[in-house]
Amino acid sequence: MTNNAHRWECVELDGDELHSCKKCRRQTQAPRPETNDCPVSDAEHSAAAWLGQAGLYASRLEAMRNGEQLLRPVSQKELLQHARHSLFPSREGNGGVTP
Repeated sequence: MTNNAHRWECVELDGDELHSCKKCRRQTQAPRPETNDCPVSDAEHSAAAWLGQAGLYASRLEAMRNGEQLLRPVSQKELLQHARHSLFPSREGNGGVTP
């Protein structure tokens, strides 16, 4: 069992409440469960990219299609840092050119 909280979104249909988790797409009718058993973590849900052994991927599915087995979700901040380091290598290693 996981300890990830669901992100419930409520929709009313003909007087009944339908709760849907934005992360794992689980649906349930009222009352909304209070369990923290979502299989998708917040990091996975908000990942801007996925890092595998061969590099960065736009989606988890793309990485798995490429045969990646160990994936790590990358936040938008981490992705920008990675791009900055790739585009602007250290000042010592780029021939004195400043970004």
